[in-house]
Amino acid sequence: MKKIKFCILAMLALPLTGCFSNQQLLSESDQYVGKWILEGGISIPGITKRQPSLIIEEDLDVAGFTGCNLFKGKLNIDDSAVNFTLPIMTHKMCLPEIVEQEQNIMNVLRHATNIEVVNETLVVDSGDRFLVFEKANKHI
Repeated sequence: MKKIKFCILAMLALPLTGCFSNQQLLSESDQYVGKWILEGGISIPGITKRQPSLIIEEDLDVAGFTGCNLFKGKLNIDDSAVNFTLPIMTHKMCLPEIVEQEQNIMNVLRHATNIEVVNETLVVDSGDRFLVFEKANKHI
């Protein structure tokens, strides 16, 4: 009888273990969710009306603005790394300065080796270059 109770408890506990690990992953990803405005790293202040930005949704879909073009992709989070997959981008004609800024931003995002949030700041590091995003609406 004790073996049957133990087996039943074990069978009930297994599905719950998966739920708790998924819940932990979701809470870790929550720190990335929101709208982020580029504040440092690679940008040329004053050449666009709108600052480059990044929006990370709860499902980890990513959308952003480089100063001229828009991009879409996904934030990937697993045990060993956090990185972006950015397959979609518009191709508008831009000023040469903005094209250079845009290429630099996208290179950092595509080749990110470390992405972390520290005190409402999202830092994307590609080894030799980095981007610093501030959380939009953090003072509301």
